Amino acid sequence: MEEHGPVITLVKKAEIAPRPSLSPEDLALENTLTMLCSFLSLEDFISFLSSPMFRSYACREEVWLVLEIGLYQDHTKTLQLYPEAEQLAIADEAMTGALDDHVWKGVPDDGLVSALQRWMHLVGSN
Repeated sequence: MEEHGPVITLVKKAEIAPRPSLSPEDLALENTLTMLCSFLSLEDFISFLSSPMFRSYACREEVWLVLEIGLYQDHTKTLQLYPEAEQLAIADEAMTGALDDHVWKGVPDDGLVSALQRWMHLVGSN
């Protein structure tokens, strides 16, 4: 079986609103997310974004932080992730054309996998 390396990365970029009260578990995850985290597959990434641990930390009534999704092969290729209470918003500030109107909104599911695959294919071939 052939081994493959990571495909996508995630890191905390900035706080954009007042910081909510965070539990010790939230703070531990935040500490991890301040370093570059990598995922071996989009499915692993989606599973992480769907996890109660991530939702507890990031998904609040008021959007308070932005995370950066990166292409593992080229960390200059990025998307911005804005966790909202009931969904995620992903912005393509580079306007690559991979996302309709340069934004994707929804829950982490197969739709997000498809959007990220399009983006990875487009920016990975440039």
